[in-house]
Amino acid sequence: MPEIRNRQIEAYRTYLKEPYRPPSKGGNTRALHSHVLVIDGQNYSFLALGSQRWVFKSDTVSFTFEASNGYNNIATVTLTTLAPNGQSIVRGNREYKAKLRTAVSRMPGSRREQRD
Repeated sequence: MPEIRNRQIEAYRTYLKEPYRPPSKGGNTRALHSHVLVIDGQNYSFLALGSQRWVFKSDTVSFTFEASNGYNNIATVTLTTLAPNGQSIVRGNREYKAKLRTAVSRMPGSRREQRD
């Protein structure tokens, strides 16, 4: 598998992959997101719970990835982040969720809530 070693990112973006849920119903904190790192104009991505960043622009990142169907998929277990002072840091939600959200949020049941 190809490898990226000790590089800084240009941009970091997240995209919600599960159906949106309003904050009153629990929000999207633990929803599946696609995380995209841009390094030297190339996109590298992985799926993880939550939209919390795994890498900041001031950090140095190393990982292995697999190129398939035009996508560079990061192996999340190999993603390591070094802070500017050189210490290894673990960021982001690295948990696993067995059942993903499939139902879309419904309109509120009461007419009063629908008007708001």
